[in-house]
Amino acid sequence: MTTGSKGRSVQKTGFIKFTLNDGSTLRGKVFVPVQGRLSDVLNDTRQFLPIEDADGEIIALAKASIQHVTFPRADAAAYRGTDPYLVLGVERDASLEQLKTAYHQLSMVNHPDRVRSFGLGEDYQELATLNMARINNAYAELTKKPARD
Repeated sequence: MTTGSKGRSVQKTGFIKFTLNDGSTLRGKVFVPVQGRLSDVLNDTRQFLPIEDADGEIIALAKASIQHVTFPRADAAAYRGTDPYLVLGVERDASLEQLKTAYHQLSMVNHPDRVRSFGLGEDYQELATLNMARINNAYAELTKKPARD
């Protein structure tokens, strides 16, 4: 989560494919207010859309140049296993604070209510529910370990 130009907290979506009017394509992450919806950002009155490309560069894409937008497939999860460290994306020696931070960040992105607020279909909401269950289970497993202080 970062702070936008007007001091509001924003976060990035996953990679979205933009097909431009000239037929070329661009993949990038869109900056969305924490309590906002992607559809609102795409349809607001601003002429440019700030996105982060695969190289981490920030691009101001003219909305008028976008022909259509393609969202990632619902089944395109990076990791589908049950290893709690990999689910949370933390090292095996992660501190309790690191576990909490990872859990919070993943919850902000994967919570079914958050996905629903983007106006995405049932497939995305179902995937978010499954992902959130995996995240909750991983966090519970790692924080109940007796070695944790």
